[in-house]
Amino acid sequence: MTKPIIVADASPLIALAKLEKLELLHELFSDLHVPETVLLEVTVAQSRTDARLLKSYIAANFTVHSTLENPFTQEIGRILDDGEIQALALARQLDCGVLIDELRGRKVAQRYDIKTVGVLGLLMQSKQQGLVSHITPLITQLQAENYRLSSRLIESVLERMGE
Repeated sequence: MTKPIIVADASPLIALAKLEKLELLHELFSDLHVPETVLLEVTVAQSRTDARLLKSYIAANFTVHSTLENPFTQEIGRILDDGEIQALALARQLDCGVLIDELRGRKVAQRYDIKTVGVLGLLMQSKQQGLVSHITPLITQLQAENYRLSSRLIESVLERMGE
């Protein structure tokens, strides 16, 4: 089975960096893409450990894309932030999925038939493929970092994963 390609938005990248699990991206996807806007967003604060990790990981593993300006970006620009706009536009251009957690961004992606996966979905895939043994401690760590996840979603994920 071939691994899919993915475009990453900022929040899941930050979450994976905080978990020190960025390598899961390389394990689950064949090609990793990021808009320059997202790269700048996740690496601007080099005083943060996660930003430093992301800077080196992205440089070594991602293809960075310039800003897209087209009717699609203008249309969705009224409701999303720049990183989400660029991630969705790039995913649409590359005809691939997008790694995104923000609900509004996921809803827009769904409206345009862009496949999405969030950080919890990525952790579930990682467990199913034996890349991580348990996701409960990773979710607990994200919550300790104030990463916003709905408790209902967490319960559902943990139940489905038998944890």
